[in-house]
Amino acid sequence: MNFAVIGHPVRHSLSPVMHHANFTAGSHEHSYTALDIAPAHFHHIRDIIKEQQLDGFNVTIPHKSAIMAYLDEVDEEARMMGAVNTVKITDGRWTGYNTDGSGFVESLGQNFSMTDFKRTKVLILGAGGASRAITYALQQAGAEVTVANRSLDRFSDWPFTVNAIQLAHVNEVIGTMDLIINTTPIGMTGFAAEELCDLNRANNTAHVADIIYTPAVTPFLAEAARHQLPVMNGLDMFVNQGAQSFEIWTGEPADRSVMKERVIQEL
Repeated sequence: MNFAVIGHPVRHSLSPVMHHANFTAGSHEHSYTALDIAPAHFHHIRDIIKEQQLDGFNVTIPHKSAIMAYLDEVDEEARMMGAVNTVKITDGRWTGYNTDGSGFVESLGQNFSMTDFKRTKVLILGAGGASRAITYALQQAGAEVTVANRSLDRFSDWPFTVNAIQLAHVNEVIGTMDLIINTTPIGMTGFAAEELCDLNRANNTAHVADIIYTPAVTPFLAEAARHQLPVMNGLDMFVNQGAQSFEIWTGEPADRSVMKERVIQEL
């Protein structure tokens, strides 16, 4: 079977090496490549994918929303999240899914042993695409989610109800939270670091997550660790979303440990 990741730019993507590690571990004779498709050429996407003879593909920035117009069917979760990162092709029919939110929730179990989210109070910093996916997934799991963003206008097109607050007021609620998640690019390699919230005010039983994995320890996570709060970065989320994509395409289990080890080697 043939797979790919599409995006622009996409040459930096670790998805090909991660998936090939899984293929090798499972003795699968599949292929996986990176296809750089500029937005100006995106209207040719159906022809491009057909020419590549793909059985499925991943979608990354900036095409996660644009791809939805070219799909024959969109999974309910992906529709609510407003983005698709996985497309399965069956008999020429394209179906879109989003594994970002479920990949993150899975990582909470792996790192924090968090599997029951009923009555769990969650604070999410940022209101971009990843935030929307994670918010929806956690709400579906029963969590009480508050999302903080500089501007509340960002929530105008969210198709589900969310408790939204301005980032300026985040320190007023942070002490009541069980889980605090940064979904902004602040702290990522190449981005200036700035304080998003005062972790000194956090509950001493709170867990802190960042969806960034380069660097492995962001300033946000370093600050949380200084307050002796359990932390995790976004590496397992990245691995899980890819593993779940493979499972959607093939119906077979992915080897997450091998995939993660290969990504760490590349990093």
